[in-house]
Amino acid sequence: MARGVGPVEGRRLLQAFGDARAVLRASADDLAAVIGEAPACRVHEALHVVDVQAELRRMDDAGIRGVLPGDPDWPPLLEAIPSAPLALWIRGAFTEADRFAVAVVGSRACTGYGLEQADRFAGWLAEQGFTVVSGGARGIDAAAHRAALRHGGRTIAVLAGGLGLPYPPEHGPLFDAIVEAGGCVCSEFPTMFPSEAGLFPRRNRIISGLSIGTLLVEARRNSGALITGRLAAEDHGREVMAVPGRADSPASAGCHRAIREGWASLVTCVADVSEQLHASPMLVAGALRPATEARASIPAMLPEPQRRVLAAIRQVGRVDYDQIASATGIGTAEAMAAVTMLELSGVRFR
Repeated sequence: MARGVGPVEGRRLLQAFGDARAVLRASADDLAAVIGEAPACRVHEALHVVDVQAELRRMDDAGIRGVLPGDPDWPPLLEAIPSAPLALWIRGAFTEADRFAVAVVGSRACTGYGLEQADRFAGWLAEQGFTVVSGGARGIDAAAHRAALRHGGRTIAVLAGGLGLPYPPEHGPLFDAIVEAGGCVCSEFPTMFPSEAGLFPRRNRIISGLSIGTLLVEARRNSGALITGRLAAEDHGREVMAVPGRADSPASAGCHRAIREGWASLVTCVADVSEQLHASPMLVAGALRPATEARASIPAMLPEPQRRVLAAIRQVGRVDYDQIASATGIGTAEAMAAVTMLELSGVRFR
């Protein structure tokens, strides 16, 4: 909560002093030895004017709780990124299912085509059991959240300000619906922290960090969605996909640029998304959870389509999507998605 203590400075202080209590006890001179004299003076003062008890009361009144790294429900994918947040304020909860999350992001000033594609892809991801992550903004973000809800899936909204001042304000009912449906709305800022313009790019690293892949839908050339995609590809080592638009459409210029520069894969249908996610290096890490830990609990909890696909694989003796689709009666894209989810869950095929 202290101004001047971001994720980088916070982690430097925690590493130097051992824990948060030691940082709070440190003098300005002690802090200066770690972060420099001028920042240390600002931070020392800020640490001692923060009213934690008042913030806890605000959180309680708004149904918000805090989650810290090391807590059982701290998202493991998020912990793996550089500059991971020091804490999250959340409404709702993170769950085991969120290890299988895909971000769907794009421009606020979108077209009808963009809304249609966001609805199409996010709805399919939700149906296949992926958690849909986005930024709660107008346009593509809101369309992705609503599609996930409509298809009975999980969705996470990451806000750029405090949850007590949701932005945009007209999306308050949407955020309530996300929580009521079992999803999560989160922020790295205190309850009544305003959504300042410079915080949106910072918010984007959390969207990417929570996800094994990011799908760009109608991102303009200077869109914040491109920041999310760049972070996913270059800083987080995650899969990035982009939906193309009309060749002359400014609304899709950023997507076309990402595809042309080679850091995003072109996807035109759900089968393309399945293929890209299946090839993602994040599968090797099992979404950062040991497969042996997952195997004990996951098979009994598998949704019906995944159980059918698993049975077909064991019957066929190998992963053959055409034979799996024929044996189960589901489409090839759905079979690929089920295999991806099974692999991320650490399920043995034999």
